[in-house]
Amino acid sequence: MGLVSRLVGAVRLVRLVPRLLTPGDSVLERTATGGVWLSLLTVTDRVLRLGMFVVLARVLAPADFGLLGLGLLVLAVLRRISRLGLDEALIQREEADVDAYLDTTWALTIARGVAIAAVTVAAAPAVAGVFAEPQLRSILPVLALSPLLAGLRNPGVVYFRKELAFHRQFVYTLSGTVAQVAVAVVIALVYQNVWALVVGVVAGTAVRTAVSHGIHGYRPGFAFDAAAARELLGFGKWIFGSGLVLLALNQGDDALVGWLLGASALGFYQMAFRLSNAPATEVSHVVSKATFPAFSKVQDDIERLREGFFRTVRVVVSLAFPMAVGIAVVAPVFVRAVLGPDWLPAVGAMRLLAFWGALRALVAVVGPLFQATGRPQYSTVLQLSRLAIAAALVYPAALRWGFSGVAGVLVLSAVVQNPVALAVALRVVDGRVLRLLRAVGVPAGASLSMGVVVLATAAALPPISALAALCCLVAVGVVVYPVFLVLGTRAFETELEDDIAVVRDALT
Repeated sequence: MGLVSRLVGAVRLVRLVPRLLTPGDSVLERTATGGVWLSLLTVTDRVLRLGMFVVLARVLAPADFGLLGLGLLVLAVLRRISRLGLDEALIQREEADVDAYLDTTWALTIARGVAIAAVTVAAAPAVAGVFAEPQLRSILPVLALSPLLAGLRNPGVVYFRKELAFHRQFVYTLSGTVAQVAVAVVIALVYQNVWALVVGVVAGTAVRTAVSHGIHGYRPGFAFDAAAARELLGFGKWIFGSGLVLLALNQGDDALVGWLLGASALGFYQMAFRLSNAPATEVSHVVSKATFPAFSKVQDDIERLREGFFRTVRVVVSLAFPMAVGIAVVAPVFVRAVLGPDWLPAVGAMRLLAFWGALRALVAVVGPLFQATGRPQYSTVLQLSRLAIAAALVYPAALRWGFSGVAGVLVLSAVVQNPVALAVALRVVDGRVLRLLRAVGVPAGASLSMGVVVLATAAALPPISALAALCCLVAVGVVVYPVFLVLGTRAFETELEDDIAVVRDALT
């Protein structure tokens, strides 16, 4: 009977997999399935990218990563200051069919891509002079091909997010990542210079744009409707404003480190950011992608909106907090085992940025909530407050403590701004502070307890290789955290078990 029971359980599990990956009819089912697909996309994309950086860290110098970072910084600035918020405007609209707006969207997107590419090429000599990096003169014109190609993307792919069809978003997005990784690794192994990273970026964009036209049936034409453009841009103006603030927050630190401390320091700083912030940040990415269209569909039902908000917060912090704590604890061992001793200067920044990633994940649901309920201006105002704190402190911190000081300023700005953002979100959903504290407190306590156990284990380990120590510490954290989480959930009667049951029922 035991064997029969196990076989029956295995058959049920196999049958469950297609259900997990097949979108249902209700908003809850599509949101849950979309979350599964986005999680698969996030994990696969992140593993591929981190794998690429780990391999290339053994081949290329930190300065090579810094040069790419400076080139991408220029593109990021131009993209942010020209962000139109078109996709968000289309997703937020309540009607299901937005075909009437797609040709106008395509025309605006192409014009934006051409403008970004032209400015990038024209600015290359000046940028190279500002950062005292002559190679940027030749790197930037090649990177300019990326926004040019991205502007040709099929506008119909917006339906993947609007309709919560993230199984198709998976194919579309991952195609570019696979191309980037493959091209970059091959060129790096042959030439061992920064051009591996540069050509990889362009190749990824080219493949993703080509796939967008093959995976969606809409065929854009060269038409432009001025009235439709005004309507879309009217919503997008707040997305644009928020984007400018996010530009200063997310790329201002890179610009300062590159200008003040040089390309090598920027290489250390960006590697620390990628490795420490990745898990928690990608959880945030999944949340924002899945919850914005879901919130948009229930924006007029305050009770469903409130329940969705708290459910999302509980799930996010339960996933992101232990990742952040774990990375902070094992950072020195990880760097020695994976990147090599040349990258040890990045450890301090890794620990600080891991904490910042957890704070970002905590408020990941806030931005999509404001956009879905027609209040994108709230995000802009809140981000301005964080920017004011960072702008006042980042320069002296960089002079005093280097790029680790810059990371510390990011943490401080989030510590001050997050409570305000969450308070505003609670007003939007008519929620209680006590309920939020219960949602966050148990995962936070379980994560910190896990961190203490992992640190104690690290101190007790006998002399072994860095890789063996890393595997041991990760295993301890994976085993210990769920135990603390379950104990805390039962002791304080949080609603996390109900969340798991709801998602399970929606998927099955």
